[in-house]
Amino acid sequence: MKKDSDLQYLLWMTEVAGFAPQKGVRLLEVFGSAKAVWEASDKQISGCVKLEEGEQKRLKNRSLATPNLILGRCRFQNIRILPIWDEDYPDRLRNIYDPPLVLYIRGKWPDFNRLPAVAVVGQRKATPYGIIVTERIAFQLSRAGVIVVSGMAAGIDSAAHNGAVKGDTPTVAVFGTAIDQCYPAKNAGLLRAILHSGAAVSEYPPGKKTWASDFPRRNRIISGLSLGVLVGEAPAKSGSLITAGLALDQGRDVFAVPGSVDAHSSDGCNELIARGAKLVRDAKDVLEEYVGLYTFNQCAPEEPPVGQVTIPKPSPKPAEPKPAAVGPTLADVYQPKPAADPVLDALEGILSLEELCARCGMDTSQMLSKLTLLELQGKVRQLPGQCYEKI
Repeated sequence: MKKDSDLQYLLWMTEVAGFAPQKGVRLLEVFGSAKAVWEASDKQISGCVKLEEGEQKRLKNRSLATPNLILGRCRFQNIRILPIWDEDYPDRLRNIYDPPLVLYIRGKWPDFNRLPAVAVVGQRKATPYGIIVTERIAFQLSRAGVIVVSGMAAGIDSAAHNGAVKGDTPTVAVFGTAIDQCYPAKNAGLLRAILHSGAAVSEYPPGKKTWASDFPRRNRIISGLSLGVLVGEAPAKSGSLITAGLALDQGRDVFAVPGSVDAHSSDGCNELIARGAKLVRDAKDVLEEYVGLYTFNQCAPEEPPVGQVTIPKPSPKPAEPKPAAVGPTLADVYQPKPAADPVLDALEGILSLEELCARCGMDTSQMLSKLTLLELQGKVRQLPGQCYEKI
């Protein structure tokens, strides 16, 4: 059927043509492969899905330069690309209304098709009560063999991941940013701990600019990966309630941790419970909903270890001792200039990919590989229209 060689055409669908997920799924069903969609005429495509004006304009660009650039970046940064047709793509997520056509993954991707998963979300400005209870429940879920899914935001999300990494089951962070970013930046240590045994995932490729609308969109992935969504703490107006609403739309269970009737930070959770969400005091209240579907480990000990778990950075290797100098060497009196970079030398002002290839005598593949490396080194940046400039 479809193979990894079809990836560049799938990336063309998502990053160049910019098809909405549900339209992309429809086109794959009709044409059978991403390459067949790329080869189809504008008329054939518009006959299958309704295209907005912007989509019609983007459809005329059949260049594979951007997909090849993304593939190069992912290879360089050890990022896995998981297309919707891959057997490791979670069935629960594949079957929502608008599943991502592509997932970008860092770390160790757990088997969502075999293991149970529960999303734990909540407000960023969490109270000590919310943090303590959420971390405890996430730890218990992880000890029981449940993948804890969250968004790695400040507050309740971070507490959920922190509790889960102390358990025995991988936890997964769903980014609202490009997969090569860490947001918020202060969670860099937590991210290292997550990636030690679990994974980070995003529908946005490395290097992609982040928009405010990207964060609410990732909520459908959080709930889509999970059997149910637990709201740890949320006021009446909270983004985590959007995730709870998406969970209901997707046929998922909704759970909520109760709070004091006088605590505005728990107004959202208390309202969810009043409307039918299951009240959760500990992980057992969640697990009993799935006893007939999965076998769970014992949840003792029920209290997570104190403190935040982080994976220390590897220690630098000690420098090898230098031999005693007998006298001046050639290196002491002559320091050669670094070799000139033909691409950087040719990059005067703003140039297109084609102009750079012509100036340097390289083909497109060679140039994209070189530009990817220079971008990662912070020497070059990409501009709209496949143009580049020196930084």
